Amino acid sequence: MLFGWPGFLEDKTLVTSYIIAATAMLATVFYLFLQLRAYLSTTYMLVVALLLIYGPASLIYTLTLGRPHFLISWLIFGVINDPHDIFVRIRSRLPDFDAVVISMNLSLALMYAGVIAGIETVNRLAPIRAAKEALALSNWNSQPLRDEDSTRRLLLTAILILALFMLYVSISEKHLSIITHFFSIKDNDDRDLFRMNFAGSQSYTYRVVLSALAPMFVIWGFLAGATRRSWGLLAAAALLLACTLIGKIESLSKAPPAFFILQLMLGALLLLTNRVSIWLLTIGGLAVFGFIYLVTRLIIVFPEGIFPLLWLHTRLFEVSNQTVLEYFAAFPHMHPYLWGANIRPIAALLGVPYTPSFTTVADIWFGEPGITNPALFIADGWADFSYVGVIVYSIIVGALCRAIDLTFLANGKSAVAVAVLGASVWGLLTLLTTALNIALFTGGLLLAPALAAMLTLSGRILASKDLRTA
Repeated sequence: MLFGWPGFLEDKTLVTSYIIAATAMLATVFYLFLQLRAYLSTTYMLVVALLLIYGPASLIYTLTLGRPHFLISWLIFGVINDPHDIFVRIRSRLPDFDAVVISMNLSLALMYAGVIAGIETVNRLAPIRAAKEALALSNWNSQPLRDEDSTRRLLLTAILILALFMLYVSISEKHLSIITHFFSIKDNDDRDLFRMNFAGSQSYTYRVVLSALAPMFVIWGFLAGATRRSWGLLAAAALLLACTLIGKIESLSKAPPAFFILQLMLGALLLLTNRVSIWLLTIGGLAVFGFIYLVTRLIIVFPEGIFPLLWLHTRLFEVSNQTVLEYFAAFPHMHPYLWGANIRPIAALLGVPYTPSFTTVADIWFGEPGITNPALFIADGWADFSYVGVIVYSIIVGALCRAIDLTFLANGKSAVAVAVLGASVWGLLTLLTTALNIALFTGGLLLAPALAAMLTLSGRILASKDLRTA
């Protein structure tokens, strides 16, 4: 018996799946240090985040049957909590729970292999660009921040359009009144009810701008304005910053405002250094955890007897793995694979009803088809195409993150590169907690860099036309 799991060591296939997953994680750690090197980039942040949340924490979660904050409770308090309710629910409805864990472990191993394969594929396709990026990263700290003057007018126009649009939506939807009323509520259940009914804008366009685009343009605008000493850009960026803060707080959730501030902090850090050290990881990790804790205390009123730090640990490391487990238990044991019906364009091409996996899983395990239950991007890949979906989605993610780095970081320390890295933080967060297509567009992992590249290219074209005309 291992942590209350009868017969664990007798099931050789199950034990082997844990060994394979652990080996893949260890190999990824070696790849991180030996190949990627300790420089801040989209690819580096992706691999670190996957290892942090879906590395050993994932194996411990299933090994201990989801016992809340197992290591903390056992090592510090000498207490072993009961297994999580979802394990009881799944094991009562599935005859072979071990098969679920085996498929989840193997998929985690395939995820790490796929991400690395995607990264290396882009390196092989663009070796000159990869070498240029490696040199730029190593010389980052000695370079001055630069900005292309050709983009200044387009950047100012884009920032003003976004700011005025967000200001219009905030005023029309009375965001300040919603925020004020929410913080006047002292009971957490009443806050949850208010959040359910009033949190977040009804405009999808506004939500995309708020999450995917505004943070990048705030950072870009401030850096370009300071570099060019443009008061117009600085004023426009300040207006966009205010509109973005209002929108993030109006979500009435801890994550959006916390991670927006962290995006700004990352932008400031990149002005000083891009090197990742033990001291930076330690201080940065404590700062991130402390800041999220502070925002959590402001948003959530904890009842007596609930420890916020333990709650936060559970929310960051255990809930994420729980949702992944729910997907692997649902497909194909409780519902057949979706074979593309989970992706709206593919469902339309196939002529089948659009069947989102996040509502299907919520209905299966909680009897609530009206709620959403998103999970790590490979969970959607599994729901649609089994192991093939897991490996293909992982390759796409690794290739995309590497392509972003080669596109923007190869040119050295620039305002747009820092802004894109800042925007990537939210894109990576959504990638860790929801579907790939949502992370690409709503999370901005693809949308923000693509828009930055288009704006930069357009500025260069206009500048070259002006030179020819002159």
